[in-house]
Amino acid sequence: MWQKRPKKANQKRARWPVKTKADFADDDFAADDIDSDEADDSAGSSGTDLFSHEDPSDECPEPPLITFAVVYERAMRLLVRREHGRKELELKLLQRELPLDLITSVLDNLAEERLQCDVRFAEAYTRMRVSRLYGANKIRADLQARHLEQSITEEAINTNEADWVVIAFEALEKKFARQVGHGFKADFETRAKMQRYLFRRGFEVSEIKSAIKEFEIASSQVENGSQL
Repeated sequence: MWQKRPKKANQKRARWPVKTKADFADDDFAADDIDSDEADDSAGSSGTDLFSHEDPSDECPEPPLITFAVVYERAMRLLVRREHGRKELELKLLQRELPLDLITSVLDNLAEERLQCDVRFAEAYTRMRVSRLYGANKIRADLQARHLEQSITEEAINTNEADWVVIAFEALEKKFARQVGHGFKADFETRAKMQRYLFRRGFEVSEIKSAIKEFEIASSQVENGSQL
């Protein structure tokens, strides 16, 4: 029959020693010593990893050759997403560290093929900003910041045929809609707030005054139970 072995009187289970902060600090110094020893051991060798089957000359491969086709393909990737102005497209390609001479050749080629057009870009940009309720001054400043010619900028704004008073009114309606029908009063402070808001969005002073007046009329109609 199996019998339980008696324990020795002073027998204790072995435990791993608990390291202190000083021990960890010693380990760091030991690691530094190992690195220095390994460096000394490898000083007399050729510096080649004995377990590597790669040629050391392949560790720094030559950069890929950048050709006209490569720059053209990069430019088309950007144009597929949306319209770009020539200068805007040039800056984006330069950020990708592509040669300026190839970029210029590609942009000339894209312009000849009508794949890139500043006029088309200005018109598309103007439509987008009008739909977001911005005024002509803001749109004009944005297009000029994108290095478009002034004639192209003015043509894009004029051909849009936007009613800027209506757009300014819609901007007020979206911004201050919660105040309408809740005791809204166009006092001096509220008027000043509206004027600053529309001015920042690029509307003319006359357009701002007309839009605020229309907004006051519409607000009073809402308070009286009428429809806008």
